[in-house]
Amino acid sequence: MFEHKHIIVLLDPAEESAAAVEKAATLAQLSDSKLTLFSSGYDGALNSIHPHSENARDSYLSRLLDGLETLADTARSKNIQVSTEAVWDKHAGTAMLNYLSGNPADLVVKATHHQNVIQRTFFSQTDWELIRHCPVPLLLTKATAWHDNITLTAAVDPVRTNDKPDFLDDHIIQCGTEMRSLLNAKLQLLHVYDPTPLMIYLDQPAINSTDIGEEIRVQHQEALVELAQSKGIDKADARLEMGSPVQVIPDYLYEYDIDIVIMGAVSRSGLERWLLGHTAEKVLDRITVDILIAK
Repeated sequence: MFEHKHIIVLLDPAEESAAAVEKAATLAQLSDSKLTLFSSGYDGALNSIHPHSENARDSYLSRLLDGLETLADTARSKNIQVSTEAVWDKHAGTAMLNYLSGNPADLVVKATHHQNVIQRTFFSQTDWELIRHCPVPLLLTKATAWHDNITLTAAVDPVRTNDKPDFLDDHIIQCGTEMRSLLNAKLQLLHVYDPTPLMIYLDQPAINSTDIGEEIRVQHQEALVELAQSKGIDKADARLEMGSPVQVIPDYLYEYDIDIVIMGAVSRSGLERWLLGHTAEKVLDRITVDILIAK
C-alpha cells in the first residue's frame, strides 16, 4: 500500500482540516513516507486576459501556500518530509486527479464533516468525485482523533449479494491488514445481511420462515468465517449482523466506537464503476467515523 512512500492531503482553504493533516502525518511517519499538502483555488474575477491578471493569480496562490505552510510546519514536528502545492483550478477533485497522474501516491487524505444535529456527513462534489475516480486508496477523515488502541472494521460481502466484483473483498481486507500492521491496530470483518426481501417472497403457509431464516443466517455465517480464515483473521473477529446495511453498518460503527471503517470502490476505464452494494451513498453519509475507501 505504501509502495511510493507518498501521502497527499487534499485541503479546502475554507474548511478546518487540522485533524486530517495530523492523521496523515502520523501515517507518513509510521510508513516513512513523504507528505504533500495540496490545494487548488480559483477566482473568476482573476481569470481574464487583463495584463495584471497573471500576477493576481500568482498572489492568490501564494496566499494559499502560506496557509498550507502553517499546517506543514505542524506536520514537520513529526520529523517527516512535508511539501506544499497549490494550483489554479476551479474543480478541486479534477486538480487532485491531474496531480496524481504525474505524482504517484499511495494514499489521498481529505477531511469531511459530520453534523451531529442531523446525523449526517456532508459529502461535497469533490468527495464523490474522489470516491468514484481516485486511483489510490482514499481516507475521508472526521475531526475526532483516533484512540490509542485503534480498531479497524472492514465491511465485506462474502456472499456477493450486492453485484460487486468478486475481488473487491480481497482489496478491502488487504488494505485493512496493511493498515493494521502500520497502526498496530485491531482488525475485524463486518458482514451485514438483510434476509427481508427473500423472506417476503417466501412468505407462504407451506414454508417454515423460521427454518428458512436460520438457513440464510448459517449460509452467511459460514461464508464470512471462510473468508476470515482464508485471510488469517480469527473467526472471533468476523462479525455477522442482520438487518438493513443502511441502518446497521453506521449503528455498529458508532456502538463499538470504531476508528476507521474500510469499504470498497473499484473503477475501471473511467466508465465502469462499482461501489460495494451496501456502501452506497445513503450509507456513507450516516457514518460518523473515518472511512478508508479501498481501491
